[in-house]
Amino acid sequence: MDVINFFREDLSEVLGVYCDGEKIFLARQNETAEINFEIFNDDTPAIEQLAEKIKLHCNKNNWKVSKVGLILREGTATTFQTDFKNVPANEIESAVKIWAVAHVGKDARYTSINLDEEIWMEALPASIVEEYISAFEKNSLTLCALTENPNSEKTSIERAILAADIVKNKKSPNILTEKISTWNIKKISLTAAGIFFIALIICSAKLSYDYFNAATRAETAQNRFNSQNDNFVLKQELDASTAKIKQFEGIISAQNINSKKFNALLKVGKIPDGKIILDKIKTTGETLEIEGVAESPDAVKLYLSRLKNFISPNVKLKNSTEDDGQIFFSISINFS
Repeated sequence: MDVINFFREDLSEVLGVYCDGEKIFLARQNETAEINFEIFNDDTPAIEQLAEKIKLHCNKNNWKVSKVGLILREGTATTFQTDFKNVPANEIESAVKIWAVAHVGKDARYTSINLDEEIWMEALPASIVEEYISAFEKNSLTLCALTENPNSEKTSIERAILAADIVKNKKSPNILTEKISTWNIKKISLTAAGIFFIALIICSAKLSYDYFNAATRAETAQNRFNSQNDNFVLKQELDASTAKIKQFEGIISAQNINSKKFNALLKVGKIPDGKIILDKIKTTGETLEIEGVAESPDAVKLYLSRLKNFISPNVKLKNSTEDDGQIFFSISINFS
């Protein structure tokens, strides 16, 4: 049980946020805060300035934050409240999707919640949702909840507390439901990478042991050659062992795994979200080639941008094809 808990996220460090345009309200565990907010740089999007302001406050107050929930100002999202009395319960989700697509577009991101006998719905274009996610990621914050919140009677601080509660307890409404996970992907990835690295060390140690063992056997064979006439058989065995060792060394060398590419492989595995699935990764010379599947062209575009920001500027989309609603893509990264 302790091992399982080690790989789970620490939800005690969740931060709830609400901004009314002039002030930012924060809620973390039993602490709350209120800070002024004003646009200070017209060249930087307001969303990024909001995320940066939040990060600065967390650093200043030594707040360790793993996940963030954000309540939007009223009017930011497209919302509607109605009843679905004549709609079967198993068809309500489909009805909400139809409403969202009709009012926001085919790329709508949406959510809903039951309010008494009615359904409250909200929707945002996927591009705006990605802007929020990207702005927080640039400031090392993971945005896990995004909603306008139908309860307008709550105070600003209460909305911030609600935002944190949505993340901790996986509540609705939340446009980013898929972003909430109880597993710490970073710890799992680092542990897997560590196991892989240790396996490489063990393999190298085994090769070194075999090499020195073969060298010892060669010296012994040479001594026996001086006193025995049947050394020919031993020499054949030695040659076979040495050839096998060289074959193992060639296999390891062919992998071309150095520290630079090893770190790149780790980052390549951590960057994708639920919209990207990696099928194949291989290295050729100074080039790392990636093949995968995405659910939309925007997802591929965002992944390319993240690879350029976090791994190397020499990233190129080699090809991209669409089949049955999925995007199959190939990307190359040059380290030279």
